[in-house]
Amino acid sequence: MKKLFSITGYTLIELIVSLALLCLIVLGIFSINSVLNTNNQDYGQKYLVKSETQATLNHILNDASLAVGSGTSVGTPSELDTGILVGAAMGAADNNSFCIHQSPSGVDTWLCYTFTPATYQIAYCNKTYNLSDAAGFRGASGACTTAAQFLGSAFSITNPTAPVFTDSVATNQLQFSITIQNCLNNSLATCSATGTSTDPANNPEIQLTGSVTPSQEGM
Repeated sequence: MKKLFSITGYTLIELIVSLALLCLIVLGIFSINSVLNTNNQDYGQKYLVKSETQATLNHILNDASLAVGSGTSVGTPSELDTGILVGAAMGAADNNSFCIHQSPSGVDTWLCYTFTPATYQIAYCNKTYNLSDAAGFRGASGACTTAAQFLGSAFSITNPTAPVFTDSVATNQLQFSITIQNCLNNSLATCSATGTSTDPANNPEIQLTGSVTPSQEGM
């Protein structure tokens, strides 16, 4: 009887240890699964914001690369025609906007972008190119000739400084740069003006910068 009791007691201890180990394994599986799900969600949301912001940036830079300017002084006061006007918005002067002179198929036109902080949206439209309208950004501040189209969202854009030639007209070189800051939800207080969200898990934030040197073909 004593021997049988000893065997039964050993079996119970072994069972208790096994159950404890099983509980630890199950808890570990749940913990790992929770971490993986959280990481996948965080990565997915951040990737979404980055891909959308990159698409917006690429769209702008591609158009800026096709800017056409004369490289001559125009307007009053005199300014260098670089093919890109900063501060010519959809209907009025606005530092959150810029227009790009293009000449597809030999037809001069302005392609204008504007950022509206109140709605966190970037939109663009076409405008008539009017070289003689110096007081109105050579016609770029006029009404859109095509309906404004939504391009992408942003928390802010770094106002591109007025593009200038690196060595006046001699080298005919111009670099256009712009920075876009964007959050998953730009209206939330967690989206920070410093470019780093205070809640990166639920509201990831991306800041992308790009620059381009247009070919600067003569008009």
